[in-house]
Amino acid sequence: MNKIINCKICGKKLIGRQALYCGTLCKNKAHQSYAAQQKRGVMRKIELVKAFGGKCFKCGYNRNTSALTFHHKDPAKKVFKLDLRSLSNRKLSRINAELKKCILLCHNCHAELHNPQHDLASNL
Repeated sequence: MNKIINCKICGKKLIGRQALYCGTLCKNKAHQSYAAQQKRGVMRKIELVKAFGGKCFKCGYNRNTSALTFHHKDPAKKVFKLDLRSLSNRKLSRINAELKKCILLCHNCHAELHNPQHDLASNL
């Protein structure tokens, strides 16, 4: 068995139940830094977008994950929004429960859905 005996961050010898990090500071450097949170959020979003078919439910847009968003079908049942911050900092079980209430839309279709009164064709 290849048990890690030194902290992954600082190299200090691990004691007791410590498995990867010597303490909270080193663990937070690995998991709670802004860069780590951003990376975790982006990676989770990519996986979730793939799970939703990788394209906008309405128009089929599929070129950039930053242009895709999770739209709650019933806003009254929305507990939290599924932005990168939520995706990086919440438990997957809670994220998956929230995703069951959503469809994947591109930002244009999402804006049109929320703002039908701004349709140019009917306002000209």
